Amino acid sequence: MLLDAPLQDLDHPVLAELDDHRLVAWAAAEIGVPRRDVPGDRSSFVLHAPLELLARAALLPHVAAADRGTTRRRVASLVAGYVATGSPLGDPSVEEHPSMEACEAVLAAAISAGDGPRVDSAAAWLGARARPSDLVRLLSPTSVDRLGAAGHGNIYLALLARTQPRGLPGQMLRHPMAALALDPARRIDVPDAVLSADPSGRPGRPVLDVLRELEPIGPPPSRSIASMVEHAAAAGVFDALVEVDLDGPAADVRVLRFAAQAMLQGPSDQAPYGWTHCLTLAQAALMLGADAPDIVGVRRARYVAAAYLAAHWAASGEGTVDLDHVPEHTTTDLRDALFGAPELAAAAAWHAPDTSATAALLASTASVNHDAHRVKYTLACLDAGAADPAARRLHLAAAAYLHAWWHAHPDTTDPLA
Repeated sequence: MLLDAPLQDLDHPVLAELDDHRLVAWAAAEIGVPRRDVPGDRSSFVLHAPLELLARAALLPHVAAADRGTTRRRVASLVAGYVATGSPLGDPSVEEHPSMEACEAVLAAAISAGDGPRVDSAAAWLGARARPSDLVRLLSPTSVDRLGAAGHGNIYLALLARTQPRGLPGQMLRHPMAALALDPARRIDVPDAVLSADPSGRPGRPVLDVLRELEPIGPPPSRSIASMVEHAAAAGVFDALVEVDLDGPAADVRVLRFAAQAMLQGPSDQAPYGWTHCLTLAQAALMLGADAPDIVGVRRARYVAAAYLAAHWAASGEGTVDLDHVPEHTTTDLRDALFGAPELAAAAAWHAPDTSATAALLASTASVNHDAHRVKYTLACLDAGAADPAARRLHLAAAAYLHAWWHAHPDTTDPLA
């Protein structure tokens, strides 16, 4: 049976009785309830909690047997931390809707209006009835170009799509939708020319060719995702994206090679949050675009992905990105390299003889450790490498770089340290 109260003792005997699916379902039922009066320094944790749970759930099957106990305690610790952030918001007054499509229309309008109570009501109704595939289909058009929730609405939908067909209790939908409604007017402006242009009339330039020429413009006044994107847009960073080829193969998941190289070549102080978001935000948009019903939806998502990539390098990069960069060869064992310099860890992962063993080690390393970004980024790198096999070593190297960075900068807020 599921725990009937929030877990306080991380060694609670009931924890051992839950298989992975029931453990994650229990955690989702707790994290799916929004909290009131959340302290300002915990708002990021609360925003990321549903995403961290989904990423940890996706990595669980890849974790080494010796690490499973720790990874499951991480799930319990996440719930305990979430429950401690504030009192539960309580059940909303739910109005009835004739269909999921009708409810989505109400939800989209409420998000645009910043109507928090109605957003919560519609999200609760829809989350109780929709499966993950339904939510991706219904909510992607509303979410894909929005900067509210730090752009993480797309990551939530992309991660949710990985769960079993039924998904999780309430799909943890209430909090992500409430976060989207906090900044309803802030969006990535996708030019009409991008959506309506006839590709036969202008072949356009490959996206990666445009990105490799990008030069930094300096940081924005605020490090928030929305401010960073708006800073890049105001400086004309996105002007060159109007002429790129968003229909050709170079605009698909291969564009994420830019994000992986940014991790390896960009300033290392941006590794834990800047370069992780560079990949995860762009990848999530591409994943939603892959399921878009028409070419307009595909182009919109691909433009958003390119905009996130460009904005991150413009704000935090140095010089230009060498897309042909390969770390210097090393014979250092990856297990040892993860405790050394990030550059050494990246080289060890790139040149390791067995990429499957490398991926498994990185999955376990992420799962036994703290920080939502670390977990989400490792999963994103594994996904990117699977979708783009020619760049698999590159994406594994990027994940290894991040793990070594965290080893050199221990997280003092880790509840299980």
